[in-house]
Amino acid sequence: GEAATMFRHRRALAALVVAALAASASAFVPSLHSPLNAARLSAASAPRGLLPGRVGASLATGLPLRAGRAHVGPMMQSAGAVTPENPLKVIVAGGGVGGMFLAKALQKKGIEVEVLEKTNKFARFGGPIQLASNALATIKGIDENLFDRVMKKFTFTGTRTNGIKDGIRTQWYTKFNAISDMADYFTLPYTGVIDRPDLQELLLDEIGGDDTVRRDAEVVKYEQLPGCEGVRATLKDGTQVTGDVLVGSDGIWSAIRAQMWDQDSRGPKSGTTYSGYTCFAGDTIQRTDYYFDVGYQVYIGPGKYFVTSDVGRGRTQWYAFLALPEGSKSRASNKDYLYELFNDGPEGRWSEEVFKVLDATPDDQIDQRDLFDRPPSVLRSWSDGHVTMIGDAVHPMMPNLGQGGCQAIEDAYVLAEKMGGVTDRSQIQGTLSSFYRERLPRTAICQGLSRLASDLIVSAFDTPYQPASQDDRFGPLGGPLSINSIFTALLRPFMGAIFYAQFGYLYTFHPKKCTKEEIEVLVDEVMTRHRVDAEAVWERVGLTGKDEQAENREGSGLSFR
Repeated sequence: GEAATMFRHRRALAALVVAALAASASAFVPSLHSPLNAARLSAASAPRGLLPGRVGASLATGLPLRAGRAHVGPMMQSAGAVTPENPLKVIVAGGGVGGMFLAKALQKKGIEVEVLEKTNKFARFGGPIQLASNALATIKGIDENLFDRVMKKFTFTGTRTNGIKDGIRTQWYTKFNAISDMADYFTLPYTGVIDRPDLQELLLDEIGGDDTVRRDAEVVKYEQLPGCEGVRATLKDGTQVTGDVLVGSDGIWSAIRAQMWDQDSRGPKSGTTYSGYTCFAGDTIQRTDYYFDVGYQVYIGPGKYFVTSDVGRGRTQWYAFLALPEGSKSRASNKDYLYELFNDGPEGRWSEEVFKVLDATPDDQIDQRDLFDRPPSVLRSWSDGHVTMIGDAVHPMMPNLGQGGCQAIEDAYVLAEKMGGVTDRSQIQGTLSSFYRERLPRTAICQGLSRLASDLIVSAFDTPYQPASQDDRFGPLGGPLSINSIFTALLRPFMGAIFYAQFGYLYTFHPKKCTKEEIEVLVDEVMTRHRVDAEAVWERVGLTGKDEQAENREGSGLSFR
């Protein structure tokens, strides 16, 4: 009896010593997170029967352990422990799409967020932005209610005919069936568009408006604080803001990136270079025979291409993508300039569908933007200490795949998921490095595909060759007979497979799928509203091309970023 009791006590004491040693070691092993977790882990993994029931249960649950007169309370947490009373605080530099989706995703994880936006007010600026199926599945993964609110302002394009057209003959060159087929394969919502101002307003509401966003607050530099104290951001007016993490979501001319990589924020020493392409963009109200049947069309020809897309409420957005020197803006009328380019070139007059949308667009609604680009940052980390970057700050993309904003939303989701697992501030640096390593391959591939699409369409594509039996305008041998025209014709049979591979890869990132029934209901609701809204706008404006009751929106923006 007494010997057996003493033996049990010795076993219990030995187990306590093992637990204490494990708890001490956990301070140097981040995966154990805290001494308390280490003690619980030791108790939970001890061989059955090693610990008396009451002792083992106390260690496993963290309850006070009583043995005679002795009392052992819960082990002390480290000073950097993340608790409800001492939550993480993340500073987001930049209140664009990526920054605000990140704020929402972090708030869902119980993390405090302050968004520092350089503009002094959020004006209703910019045109529609494309959200592909992978981005919609990511938004759904961030927050179901946010996804539902986006759908109420959304217009599907992926449910309809999309593809590339011969810009001279107005014939389909290839169709993007992969957009809808791959969405069906993964049971994802279809690609579509939402007005940037609508998305901005609902995101502001979702993250708490002025309680979360500080305006007129441009971050110009930051300072890493010692130990696990975090980071201090300095604003343009000299104000300083301190947090555990600083996220640079401040666009292609990022001040965060400039400091982290010791570069200029813009200019020849910034690492950001002119892509060789400029883009004219506009949107207008237009009623066509195919408005409800076609999502978007890419008209190809030599040295340039033209895109049109239904963007909801009876409107068509378009952009012309041209290979021109940087700063080619010295003209009195953008519309006259585009008319000349697409009417008087050696290839002849382009499709009347192109000129119809140009005719319907007021000259003052046509914007131009030179497109800048960066190579993937394979040799430089996005993260340094308690600072990291997302979106265009680190992986800007050409607009051809419509993945710029989508990849920023993916960044937001992945970063929030990783930050949500941080239980001690000593883990932050490793967590941010892990975020960079996970996101680098995918964003680099998307950057490469976007740039390749730009170079191919502008530099390699041309009016496809056709034999004289199909088009006798070029003589008995058919035409055009240029190398690029023949290459374009020869590539045509392979385009379908190329697009299935492309969209199949893009859609592999889908944190939260829909059911087929959910998708059917969404399509019915969204497209029914789409038709009603379009008919109402057309009736109200009398197809003048200008909506007198439109919201006070400035600029057309670039929807396919």
